Amino acid sequence: MSIFTAIQQADHTQNEQLIHFLISPHVLGILSISGRRSMTVNDMARQLGLPLATCYKLVEQMVEFGLMARVGMTRTSSRGRAANYISCVKNINVKMGEMNLEAVISWKNGMVESLQRGFDGLHADGCKVVRQDRARYPLNHL
Repeated sequence: MSIFTAIQQADHTQNEQLIHFLISPHVLGILSISGRRSMTVNDMARQLGLPLATCYKLVEQMVEFGLMARVGMTRTSSRGRAANYISCVKNINVKMGEMNLEAVISWKNGMVESLQRGFDGLHADGCKVVRQDRARYPLNHL
């Protein structure tokens, strides 16, 4: 149930923030290892070789974006209890084209979402968002 709640939360996330976040190798690594089973942040950090503080920060942001869900607590040997997290994403495909980036996200609830970001030249403040499109449709629609 917490996975579906997290996916609903992802609906309220800004496309620009989410697509920028999804191209991070650390984020993709966390989503990849937590896709089939829940894990503690400590387990994720150890498996990926990330600093624990960095992993905590990324996981918290992923929960805010709706990419991960907190699914319970686990007893630990040294510190008592730790939260378990699992990825809400089934699959992510990132495509780069001329002047645009597209991320197609398949969620665990069977929905597919397409996020697109266009780049219009170089500006002092970075890349300009020229197109944002968020469409959800059932997986069997494809």
